Amino acid sequence: MTDNPIRELLDLCGTEVPVYQAGLGGIAGPELAAAVSEAGGLGHLGGIRLSALELRDRIRATRAATDRPFGVNLVPPGGGPDGFESQLAVVLEECPRVLSLFWGDFAAVIPRAKAAGIVTMVQVGSRGEAVKAARDGADVIIAQGLEAGGHVRSVVGLMALLPAVVDAVLPKPVLAAGGIGDPRAVRAALALGAAGVWVGTRFVASGESLAHDIYKQRLVEAGTDDTAHSHLYSYGWRFGAPHRALRGENKLDPLRLIAGGARRGDKASHARRIRLYAGQGVGAIADSPPAAEIVRRLGAAHLPA
Repeated sequence: MTDNPIRELLDLCGTEVPVYQAGLGGIAGPELAAAVSEAGGLGHLGGIRLSALELRDRIRATRAATDRPFGVNLVPPGGGPDGFESQLAVVLEECPRVLSLFWGDFAAVIPRAKAAGIVTMVQVGSRGEAVKAARDGADVIIAQGLEAGGHVRSVVGLMALLPAVVDAVLPKPVLAAGGIGDPRAVRAALALGAAGVWVGTRFVASGESLAHDIYKQRLVEAGTDDTAHSHLYSYGWRFGAPHRALRGENKLDPLRLIAGGARRGDKASHARRIRLYAGQGVGAIADSPPAAEIVRRLGAAHLPA
């Protein structure tokens, strides 16, 4: 244990900069994960709705594309046709550097992952959840504020949540998640005690993400005020699961009531009409550069001026 949480996090995960790409569901494939890791951050594969075989193939494709550490993100409600346990079995066999977890009780999962030599991260939305995850043995806690895109458990903003979580789980490193789209947000998170940042929406708008081009363009065009926190339907989740997404433009269109992602190969009408997952940091997104450029921009914020 060191008195430098950033250095501790970098050593634990084998990264050069404390920029950690969020799982992003079906938007984060091998190309994006490998690109982020090659640039010195930590890329993640999103496991939502993948079969166990598809997940194994993606892990191996990522490993073929980079010899740098990367992670796999699993979310039990989106465990795919084979279920969460089948996905977890693949992860335990393939042994990526990191397993990140969200939306569940992982007391029985974390020891299994750690026994396989895998660093474990748990994303939380409250101080109480953070304390439990730390007690369960998680190596890293991800504090997700209400600003975050996609599914959100928190009811408070990151500025209030982050220092409370940092103090509650000391000396474990904490990643800040929610509304982080530019270097200023990274510096603010580090000033509040985070050891690094967990970045989602900014990486959706990257060259390597599996997002539909229309999705990326809508993110570039959106402003900070264009997202809404909702309990309406989000694709593949139970009704009422809280999430944040871009507001639908056509109030008469029934598809505006549905939130989700839009991937390459989806119909253009789908990408234009549904509410697309996005965090409040979307206002800082002005382009869709390669993932390595995003890592460079955000990673530079942790270096001395």
